[in-house]
Amino acid sequence: MANPINQLTKRGLSILLGVVMFLTSVLLITKVHVNLSEILFTFNPYPFYFIGLIFGVERIFYGVTGSSKLLSLIMGGGEYSSLSTLALFIFFLSFGLYVIIYTIAYTQIILQMLNVINGISYLLFSLSIFKAWHM
Repeated sequence: MANPINQLTKRGLSILLGVVMFLTSVLLITKVHVNLSEILFTFNPYPFYFIGLIFGVERIFYGVTGSSKLLSLIMGGGEYSSLSTLALFIFFLSFGLYVIIYTIAYTQIILQMLNVINGISYLLFSLSIFKAWHM
């Protein structure tokens, strides 16, 4: 049986990570204004903010309930579930690094800080997936 303190710590960190990912994504969606051509034809990380909303809610759900059913619903089950977990790890690792690097393009300090925090939350989510997949 797992240590209850470790389980509470894991769930608490999951809630914290989900709240940070969700709130920074909401703030960046409302503060950064782009049109459709900028989304399609530039390297703007604006679509990644919506992904942060979805997985932020998933992390909050996992932290509150302790159930990983929502993540398995998003990723799918079956014999290739470990490959989808690895793909999600690589996905968020690359997006976290990309959002942090793209922060240089912003001139407002508030948007820069929000982008850095959002990118770090993607990286931490990626590491939590790797830890759960690897163990």
